[in-house]
Amino acid sequence: MSVDDLTAQLHPVQTGRRRLLVTEKDVDGFYRPVGFLAASARADSVEYSFDYLRTAVGREGFRPFLGFADVSRSYRSEGLFPLFAERIMDPRRPEHPLFLAALDLSGAPSPLEVLARSGGQRAGDGIMLLPEPEVDADGASRCFFLVHGIRYVDGAESVLGMLRPGDRLTLVPEPSNPANPRALVVVESSGQRLGWVPDVLLDHAHSVADPTITVVRVNGPEVGVRLRLLVRLDGHVAGGLAPFSGAGWETVV
Repeated sequence: MSVDDLTAQLHPVQTGRRRLLVTEKDVDGFYRPVGFLAASARADSVEYSFDYLRTAVGREGFRPFLGFADVSRSYRSEGLFPLFAERIMDPRRPEHPLFLAALDLSGAPSPLEVLARSGGQRAGDGIMLLPEPEVDADGASRCFFLVHGIRYVDGAESVLGMLRPGDRLTLVPEPSNPANPRALVVVESSGQRLGWVPDVLLDHAHSVADPTITVVRVNGPEVGVRLRLLVRLDGHVAGGLAPFSGAGWETVV
């Protein structure tokens, strides 16, 4: 199946615009922001775009993505770019319904909805996508994310099987974390640590007042370690501050 055929089988995004942050793992194992993948939808068509961040192209050792060699331009396409379309499971595969269920999706979600939930990770290239947190005019915010690092937390596996959708979790600061003193640990009601908020979402998570974090989906080991626990972070952001904006988030074009 061609890339165009694959994306055609997925429902287009609702009228409006959606944006995902594209990150890439560096040599030290940290995911660094690289650019934005966006979809602008109208009644009968979708335009996809990709733009590099200035901070990314200025980093030492930066290498452009395959198919995006010119870092000085803005890329536009009526079909999802192959680099990202190849990260979406073929709807004809028999396990596709189970894959969507693991992401708490149903029906025919848009390509960006799938990538926002799954992260679009593949072995070998280190690319991961994350959804831009939603912030309303009144400051109400929400964001779905997969809890990171579960396999590195003692006791986490034994607790996962007892979690249910709707269960409340807690975010606990971890200033002693040697990799990132701003780290936030996701903790279950008994105090058992489960994993971490993705690093690139930390600025947003720290800005959320009165946060609540809720279990959306718990998956078994058969889906892979990256998809074990999907959660939702809700709260309020002062002044309706837009995530992924301001200094350090400017695109090249």
